[in-house]
Amino acid sequence: MELFLVISFFSYQLSVISYQLSVISYQLSVIIHNSPSPHYPTSRSPRPFKQDLVST
Repeated sequence: MELFLVISFFSYQLSVISYQLSVISYQLSVIIHNSPSPHYPTSRSPRPFKQDLVST
């Protein structure tokens, strides 16, 4: 039983780490593409990008 708890805890930690890494990479991409683009004039804020993802 303890082994199962340890394995589940580690898998949870791994998922949290991967989620944080994806968030960091998303923020980095937003910072890198900070210049105005024709698709996202307000590319400084990630909100239009998320709305586009939701609308598609």
